[in-house]
Amino acid sequence: MIRPILKYTLLPLLLLFGLPGLKCQCYKGNSAFNAGEKISYEISYNWGPIWVDAGLVTFSIEKELFNGKDAWHLRSVGKTYSSYDFLFKVRDYYDSWVDPATFKFHEFRRMVYEGGYTVINNMRYDHKKELIYSTTKSNNNPVRFDTLKGNACAFDMVSAVYFVRTLDLSVLQKDIKTPVSVMIDDNIYNIYIRYLGKEIVEDKNGNRYNCVKFSARMVEGTIFRGDEDVIVWATDDSNKIPVYIEAKILIGTIKAYLKDVKGVKSPLKPLK
Repeated sequence: MIRPILKYTLLPLLLLFGLPGLKCQCYKGNSAFNAGEKISYEISYNWGPIWVDAGLVTFSIEKELFNGKDAWHLRSVGKTYSSYDFLFKVRDYYDSWVDPATFKFHEFRRMVYEGGYTVINNMRYDHKKELIYSTTKSNNNPVRFDTLKGNACAFDMVSAVYFVRTLDLSVLQKDIKTPVSVMIDDNIYNIYIRYLGKEIVEDKNGNRYNCVKFSARMVEGTIFRGDEDVIVWATDDSNKIPVYIEAKILIGTIKAYLKDVKGVKSPLKPLK
């Protein structure tokens, strides 16, 4: 049972960081982040009474050219620590290229290696036709081609993470459910989040922050039960950086702790 837990520890995090406040609305501007930002999280899981620090997940933003035009390269990398690679080696890479002015994503790539299982998924958005063309290759299986109907405010898993940080979270009301649509593996899923209020939360280094708190109903399946399985605490400031996350999965509990932050647009201000 330990091997699958290591896998599940890293995979859901891209979704967890992007849940709070994701509504059916479009990009209206950004005061939360700049190119050069890099954030890392240490991931722990429990199996029975045992807690294990299993790996590290990082998020970063870089300026690049995409098809000759200015773009932001949004990237997330999930890796098990080398000391745990002999149990179940994980190397997950997620990349998204977006227009900095409109935040519409151009292309999304996912390259996953998990204990010998591999997945390569590319999604390219044709904004004129409002269609998303996807190709997926897993292990020795044939390449699968899919076409999804997009919309003016569609986001891949990584661009959604950053998009929600641009939203005005002050308009959310306590205990009111907010619908969320997320593209995951060639499908669009409808879940919801519920604003729970504000709390003080501590990061991996002992820094304490004022945070907004959310619960989220996830997609029922091999990882989640389909209840409000995830709770997220994000900084109650213009950065809206998740500080701490708890997720209940079928075979245990995941915890993600903010470990390191560099290049943020506005300085983080921990409580004294």
